[in-house]
Amino acid sequence: MIEHCGQPYVLAPEPPERPERLLFLGDDKGGVPLEVLGIELLDGTLRVIHSMEMRPKYNRPYREAKPWRV
Repeated sequence: MIEHCGQPYVLAPEPPERPERLLFLGDDKGGVPLEVLGIELLDGTLRVIHSMEMRPKYNRPYREAKPWRV
């Protein structure tokens, strides 16, 4: 899903001393919309810290990101 989501969103750190988070919105193989949060590690890899069926608060950015999905 992360490879095909299109444009990830950068979320401000909460609290400020933590790393910024990357939000990926897209569909699983069955077409279920998902939200996935990750942080970029120092070596450039991504660590997923949250994944679940997408909540309604992300409906608008999910629709906005649709043109960039692969």
